[in-house]
Amino acid sequence: MKIKKLILLIACLWPMQLLADNLISKTNSSYERSEFEQEIKTLLNSLREITKVPGYSVAVVHQGITVASVATGYTDTDKNLKTNEESIFRLASVSKVIGATMLAELVVDGKLNPDIAIGQYMPELDKHYHKITLRQLLSHTSGMPHYQAKDYDIYNKHYSAASEAISTLKSRDLLEEPGKAYHYSTHAYTLAGALYEKITDQPLSVTIPNFIKRWTGKDTPAIENILNLAPNTSQLYSYSFGKIKQEEFGEKSYSVFGAGLSSTALDLAHLGYQVLNKSKTNPAYQSLLFSPTLTTSGNIVSTPKFQVGFGWRIGDDMQARKVYHHAGATPGARSVLVLYPEHGLSISILSNTSWVSGIDKMAYSIAGLYLDVAKPITLQTNTKYNASFGGTVAAGKVFCTDDETSSNCFIKDENTAFTKWQNKFNSTSEFTNDWPIYAYTSSTGNRLLLVSKTGINTLLSDGTSYKLLIGKDKSYSLKFID
Repeated sequence: MKIKKLILLIACLWPMQLLADNLISKTNSSYERSEFEQEIKTLLNSLREITKVPGYSVAVVHQGITVASVATGYTDTDKNLKTNEESIFRLASVSKVIGATMLAELVVDGKLNPDIAIGQYMPELDKHYHKITLRQLLSHTSGMPHYQAKDYDIYNKHYSAASEAISTLKSRDLLEEPGKAYHYSTHAYTLAGALYEKITDQPLSVTIPNFIKRWTGKDTPAIENILNLAPNTSQLYSYSFGKIKQEEFGEKSYSVFGAGLSSTALDLAHLGYQVLNKSKTNPAYQSLLFSPTLTTSGNIVSTPKFQVGFGWRIGDDMQARKVYHHAGATPGARSVLVLYPEHGLSISILSNTSWVSGIDKMAYSIAGLYLDVAKPITLQTNTKYNASFGGTVAAGKVFCTDDETSSNCFIKDENTAFTKWQNKFNSTSEFTNDWPIYAYTSSTGNRLLLVSKTGINTLLSDGTSYKLLIGKDKSYSLKFID
């Protein structure tokens, strides 16, 4: 799902003396796992309260070691089953980078050429697919369409192999010639899965678990089989008329590589780290997976937010650190996997509701706490502020629960343009006007983490202000005053 592109700019004209008066430092030591996990849990619990999403699971792996694994909420609200480390969630389009990495292994092993027309491997395909290359399939430059009106019943039929699922591709015209332009397409990954089966002469139901065992020794990611769901699989939820409702499981077997895998957050984060590790020890993986793809005219395949490699997206976080990533959204799931190649860090976030969010920036925010050893500092209650958003101005106070040094602080932003805008997303019966806010300090400077209907966002300090880019045409400013 797409969020309307906006700019959220929080400018906190915060004199240094006022900063000292209203923030209380807790510690300067480096993060212990329990401390980092507690910060994540606090943030996720606030987010769950705001969004009403039943369950979240987050895992962070650094240099092959688990530095955080946090689950909060419920995988089944009717049965009161709590989310835990073993909870399995849909990956949605995060499945694409797993499929791409499996195909990369075939290329590195010399079994597949990514730039040869796939018709040479699969002459049985419809003729208009013959000229497409694997690289074009994975970089969304094949010209193949995404979901169309004819896909209204695609969730109803089970396919035991990708070679069967390519029957869903019949009678689909290409949007334009292969290699010319970026057109996001899950159906392209259906075809990529069938190509994998053709080269290996085995169904994905055999090769995927074998691949995962080779790379991580884990049990997930795995194909979601709705006819025989794995234990600990989360139920699916969505927003409906102001409430969260449970969804039925629809088929994803039409595109296993495109949207059909599920996983625990921890297993997914470990797989992400192994992708980094393989890329470090074998430059062929690095070059193949993470080099920007070129169109036939020689232009880099990109969007305003990222470049496109061999399935993986290539970009930067809000502190200009290089990241490889992919997010996913489907009925009953919102997901993301982010890799930090220069730091050997992998972070995954999985949830059991299809909610509008900047989930990639949420991952950057959590990873940034660890990478910068950002330590919590506490806003004092009753700190006054002036806020502006979209040309409107409001005044208020920071409200903290329990006592004057409580970590549970909120921007009370009643009936302002910002609050009205936020409440348009992920609508529940409760109108939210208190936004949880958390302050941190590190060697790279101070920051705020703001929890809203669309996720957790970092606002970095330049010494006098805190800013966050969330889009292109709105700004929110917050000035603390005596």
